[in-house]
Amino acid sequence: MRAMRGWIAWLFLASAVGACSLSNREGPEVTCADLECGRINACQDGIIAQCVDGQTVRYHVCFEGGDDICDESWQTEGEYRCLEFATDCEGCRPERVDGCGFFDNQGAGGR
Repeated sequence: MRAMRGWIAWLFLASAVGACSLSNREGPEVTCADLECGRINACQDGIIAQCVDGQTVRYHVCFEGGDDICDESWQTEGEYRCLEFATDCEGCRPERVDGCGFFDNQGAGGR
């Protein structure tokens, strides 16, 4: 009986870990230089990457639409957002150029 409880506990733990790892997602592997210092953003697996200060990549997890949100027909490349009717893309700022000089001196980076 004791062995049976241990086996059941192990199965429960293994299934919980498996379910947890299936829900883990990775966002796009990009730098602020890739995101043009914040002028554009990127999306992968329902996660939007944005460069908020010209040097640091931040990630925003979209819950609505799940993993398909990046491929929705209403998305515009470089202006990804979590909701179709949002007024602005997540962190995308066409006027942003501050911070770009950082990459001229340091090389591509931001992570």
